Amino acid sequence: MLSGWQRVTGRVSVIVALLCAIVVIGIWLATVQRVDAERRHAVAAAKDANLNLAIAFEQQVHRTLKSAEQVASFVREQYLRDPGSVNLRQWLEDGLIREDIFTIITVADERGDALDSTMPEVRVNYADRPFFMVQRDTATDRLYVNAPVVGRVSGQVRIPMSLRMTRDDGSFAGIVVMSVTPEDFTAFYKEAYLGGQDMLELIGLDGVVRSRKVGADSGLISSESSLARLDLLEQARDGGYVHDGRGLDGVARIVAYRKVEDYPLVVAVGTSHSDELAPVEHRRRYYLMVATAATVVVFLFGFLLIMLLQRSRRAAESLAESEALYRATFDQAATGIAHVTRDGRILGANRKLHEMLGFEKGELIDRSLFGLIEPGSREEARRFAAQRQRTTAEDASPETERQYLRKDGSPVWVCETWGVVRTQSGEVAYLVVVMQDITARKALEARLAHDAMHDVLTGLPNRNMFHDRLEHALASARRHDRMAGVLYIDLDGFKEVNDNFGHAVGDALLKQVALRLQASMRAEDTVARFGGDEFAVVLFSIAEPEDCALVARKLEQALTEPFVVAGCKARISASIGAAVFPVDGNDADSLILHADQAMYAAKREREAFPQ
Repeated sequence: MLSGWQRVTGRVSVIVALLCAIVVIGIWLATVQRVDAERRHAVAAAKDANLNLAIAFEQQVHRTLKSAEQVASFVREQYLRDPGSVNLRQWLEDGLIREDIFTIITVADERGDALDSTMPEVRVNYADRPFFMVQRDTATDRLYVNAPVVGRVSGQVRIPMSLRMTRDDGSFAGIVVMSVTPEDFTAFYKEAYLGGQDMLELIGLDGVVRSRKVGADSGLISSESSLARLDLLEQARDGGYVHDGRGLDGVARIVAYRKVEDYPLVVAVGTSHSDELAPVEHRRRYYLMVATAATVVVFLFGFLLIMLLQRSRRAAESLAESEALYRATFDQAATGIAHVTRDGRILGANRKLHEMLGFEKGELIDRSLFGLIEPGSREEARRFAAQRQRTTAEDASPETERQYLRKDGSPVWVCETWGVVRTQSGEVAYLVVVMQDITARKALEARLAHDAMHDVLTGLPNRNMFHDRLEHALASARRHDRMAGVLYIDLDGFKEVNDNFGHAVGDALLKQVALRLQASMRAEDTVARFGGDEFAVVLFSIAEPEDCALVARKLEQALTEPFVVAGCKARISASIGAAVFPVDGNDADSLILHADQAMYAAKREREAFPQ
C-alpha cells in the first residue's frame, strides 16, 4: 500500500506533468501563430511593394503607348493631307521622328499593301494581320497593340501597333503601323535590381503576353501563360495574390497587377515567394530554437520539481545548461536585441545590435537607448516606451519603423518591437527591444519615389510632376482670380552639339541648360524636362499676358550665351512657345498643347527668317 507521501508525490507529479503539457502547447501555439502572422505580413508587404512597382511600370508603359500614338497620328495626318509629301525613311534620318524605339514605321493602304516605310524597299501585305483587320473592321480612332509576331519588315519578333486612317467621307484608307521589340517595354527597369527569379510582365486582356522580364533577362519565355489572373480584373483595377508558378517556370511568386490606363493591357510584377519569405524563415528558425529551449526548460522544471530531493545536483547542472542555451540564442540571433531599463538605459545588447549601430562589443552597456535615436524622434520614442510599460495586456508589440544614429553619426533605419518583462508582483523588470535593419529597403523606396517624379539626367521635375505643379498653379489662379502661364521650350542646335562632340557632352550641356533655366526663374515657378531637348516652365502667377513673352525672351537670351562643356565651346538657341491661363486655355492639357503649337510656330519662323 502506498504511503501518504507517495500518494501526494504521485498527485503532484500528475499535476506538474499536466501543467507542463499545457505550457508547452501554449508555447508552440504562440510560436506557430507568430510565424504565421509574420508570413502574412511579409506577403502583404511584398504585395504593397510590388503594387508600387506595378504602378511605376504601368505609367512607363502608358507613356510609351501615348508616344507611339502621337507618332502614328502625326504620320497619319501628314499622309492624309498630302500623300506625296510623306517620306518616312527621310523623316527618320532627319530626326523628325524623335522617339528612338519607333524606328520601324509603315503606311499601308486599304488593301494592306505597304506604301511607305522607314525600312528600305518594303513590299509586304498586311491584309491577313490582326492589327490590320481590327482597324479595317472597327471605325475607332484608337491605337491597337497586337500580340508579338515575326515582323514581315524586320524579320524579328516584335509587337506591332496600328492606327486607322479614315478618309473625309468616313471610308477606310489604310493604317499606320509601327513595331517595337518586347524588350522595349521592360527597358525602363534595366537599372533596377530584380532578383534572379523576379518577373515583370505586360499582358493583354486577351491573355497573350506582350513582354516579360525574369531577373536581368528580357524577352518572351512563353506567351501562353502569365502571372496575371485576368478574371480578377473584372472586379478591380489592381490587386495582388500568390501565383504557384504552374504553367510558367514552376517558381511561386507574390504578384501585384495593374491595368494600363486607356489600353486593354495589364502589367504584373512578381517577386519570388521564397526570396520574400527568406527573412521570415530565418526568424522562424530562431523562434523554433527559443520554443525548443522553452520546452526543454518546462519539462526539466517539472522533472526537477518531482525529483527535487533526490536530484538536486542534476537540477543545478540543468539550470546551468539552460542559461548557456539562452546566452547562445541571445548572442547568435540574426536581429538586434537589447534589454533596457524603464528609463531607457541599456542593460545588455547582443552582437548583432552592436554591429548594426557600429559599436564594439560592450560599448552599448549603460548607454541611453533614446540617445541613439535620431533627435527629432526621441520624445516620441519615450512616449511609446512609457505607453508599453502601462499596458498590462500580453498583446504583441506593434512593429514601428524608427531612425537611429550609428556611432559615426550615419543614419540606420530599423523595424523594432518592444516587449515588457515584469516581476511576479507585476512591476516592470526591464524591456526587451528587438530590431531589424531596414536601411536598404528605405533607400530603395526613396529612390523609386524620387525617380518616378524627376528626370534622371538633370534632376528636374519630369512630365508627371510638371502636370501636378501646373494643376496646382491653375487651382491657385482660379481661387485668386489671376493668370498663370506655360512655356514650352525646344533647343535649337542641340543635335549638332551631340553629333560634333558626342552624347557625353550633350548630356553635360543639358545639365547646364537646366541650371540656367532654374537660375532665371522665380522660386515659385517650375522648370521641367519632358525628354530629349524639350523643357517646359510653369509660371505660377503673372500680372499681364505679356509677362509670358517677357520671360520667354529672358530665357532665350540666357540660352544664347555660349556654354563651355568639358573644354568644348557650344552655342545653341531655343524656340519657345507660350500659353496664358485663362486666355489660351482653361486646363492643363489645352495650355500645354497651345504652348507646344506656339513653340513650333516660333521654330518655323526662326527657320524661315534666320537671324
